[in-house]
Amino acid sequence: MKKALIGLVILLALLFVTYIILSGITRVSIDKTVTLAPPSSTKSQPEYYDFGFQPELRYTESRANCRQQFPEKRAFWGDLHIHTALSADAFPDGTRTYPEDVYRFAQGEVLQIPGRSGNPMTIQLERPLDFAAVTDHAETFGEGFICRTAGAYPGYDSKICQDFRAGGEVGVRALMSQNSKVAPKRKPKVCGEDGSDCLKAEKTVWNRVISAAEAAYDRSSECAFTTFIGYEYTRAPNAQHMHRNSIFRNAEVPERPASHISHPLTYQLLQSLEEECRDGIKNCDVISIPHNSNISGGNSFNPKDMDGFSVQTQMAYRKFRNAYDRLMEIVQHKGISECLNGSSDILGAVDELCDVENIRAYGRAEKAVETTKLVLSLSASDSPECNDRHLDPKDNIYKGFCLSSRDFARGALLEGMTQEAQASTNPYEFGFIGSTDTHISAAGYAPEDSWQGHIAYETDLEGRLGEPGLGRHNRIVSNPGGLAGVYAIENSRDAIFQSMKRREAFATSGPRIEPRFFAGHYNNNLCTQADWLQKAYENGTPMGSKIPAQHSPFQLLIQATPDPLSNPIDKLQLIKGWLGPDGLKHNKVIDLSFKSEDAELCQIYTDPDYDPNAPTYYYMRAVEKERPRWSTAQCDALPLDQRPENCDNDQADAIVEMAWSSPIWLTPKLEQDLPADLEKEIQDTPAHQH
Repeated sequence: MKKALIGLVILLALLFVTYIILSGITRVSIDKTVTLAPPSSTKSQPEYYDFGFQPELRYTESRANCRQQFPEKRAFWGDLHIHTALSADAFPDGTRTYPEDVYRFAQGEVLQIPGRSGNPMTIQLERPLDFAAVTDHAETFGEGFICRTAGAYPGYDSKICQDFRAGGEVGVRALMSQNSKVAPKRKPKVCGEDGSDCLKAEKTVWNRVISAAEAAYDRSSECAFTTFIGYEYTRAPNAQHMHRNSIFRNAEVPERPASHISHPLTYQLLQSLEEECRDGIKNCDVISIPHNSNISGGNSFNPKDMDGFSVQTQMAYRKFRNAYDRLMEIVQHKGISECLNGSSDILGAVDELCDVENIRAYGRAEKAVETTKLVLSLSASDSPECNDRHLDPKDNIYKGFCLSSRDFARGALLEGMTQEAQASTNPYEFGFIGSTDTHISAAGYAPEDSWQGHIAYETDLEGRLGEPGLGRHNRIVSNPGGLAGVYAIENSRDAIFQSMKRREAFATSGPRIEPRFFAGHYNNNLCTQADWLQKAYENGTPMGSKIPAQHSPFQLLIQATPDPLSNPIDKLQLIKGWLGPDGLKHNKVIDLSFKSEDAELCQIYTDPDYDPNAPTYYYMRAVEKERPRWSTAQCDALPLDQRPENCDNDQADAIVEMAWSSPIWLTPKLEQDLPADLEKEIQDTPAHQH
């Protein structure tokens, strides 16, 4: 008996040692011998900006001219991150609404959402949206269709599909787990041995996505509602989010979406968009919008993700990022991705607003399941700062859920300027939008007081107040998400897409605050003039612009219009990031003073510390007066004896709603060489042409 016990102990010890060894081995080493050529399409060439230059709107599809046009551009409101039952992490939770339902809801109709207790509820937008894009997970288009559709394919009867239809977390993992692999593969029991069933079904779903967007798009002269065709690319090794939304300019799109299964690495996705869209189809154009960089574990804007590839390939990749990452999603229901306090690589004072709806912080204890190993490894993490010991050279992915300043917009923007200063292309030169990431089809539904969650298990208060888990199980740390704002001359696909590609876009955390931000040569009294907006365009350039540093002092115009249905704006702030002569990164928040009775806040600001030799970006942030957080407001609305137990929680009692303009970059190079034909185009273009 004693010998048997000793033998069992030895066996268990050997198994444990084997587990430790195997759990430290990465499953996949990526091929670093690949050669990547830079993007070649004329649609991928850098977009030059200069004071007063605005490109003329060009239609790429057949439609009526819009009856209403706005020469100084109007703010249009939308949501570019919406999931329906076509997503394999929504259907198992009970979502039974589809793209057609999304577009009806976005235009003001009532939407039925799943109740956690089984009783459906209805919601309705207070104000319809101007534009929307359904972005379901492309990786499971085919598998999801097979598992939902009885009799269509043999895989319907597989154990995987049975689990999927049974729902819950097991149902979600049945198909979505493949996204957590470095090199995912289709499931033969669902797709057939050669995967052809899933490829056929994928095409069926992609055609439905296209058809729904086409049917809801208003091509009449009323231009009441715009849809965009899109999908989500869901790369998430170890559940560390490197997710992106592909948004197409029109209905001339590739035959099938490029997913994490067909294109496992980011460079492969962008290369596919270049070859199959911008180069491959005459009027096809597309942008790729990273989201939830805040929970990417150092990987969304990882400067080492092409380490080991040739220098030429690394340079080409940076040009791809610059050409396609025109925007990033700075706010959604999984948190705000603006900034992070405590980073060792950025100098500057603490910004207390970085903590608003920030679900990660240095030192915060977390658990992460490592799925890129030979066997699963559950590791505890205290959210350390990412360094080289976290980087796996086999797949160039940071491991262990470390945390980096580059997971957030400010840090990524500074890293991009650092790379540009080293005679490279800036790969992280993006503007900002917000969206919801709803998984119940509730496009643009982001009211703080009456928010009903984003996933079925959040659609009652007890579910929303549940214990959080990083990634999908956000619950109490989740928030209503945000909205995408775009300044365009009309509500059409071409006009809105052109402005998005030029980064004349902004984000809000839900309210319809309208921030305006320009750099130019302005009189200090411009804000008081009736034609201030026209002069802002004539003598300057708007948010999203990259311009050469100015020989003479320039001014920033910072203006915001409050949302009449929300709280007043408490303050406007100018955010400045720059590189010092020693290459160190700096950031600073500048509070601007206004009279509290101002309905529209506006100021002309000249930076007293401006250095034309320092790479610099600026963006503006509008901050509302404080309000109760949804978790506080919804608990306080109930009698004491009817409040869920988790109404007593450690979340902030109050929050502030915010809006962010896209940045304006000023680069040290005082003379910018333009192609001869573009130089002539700028010279021949009237200063205020659209």
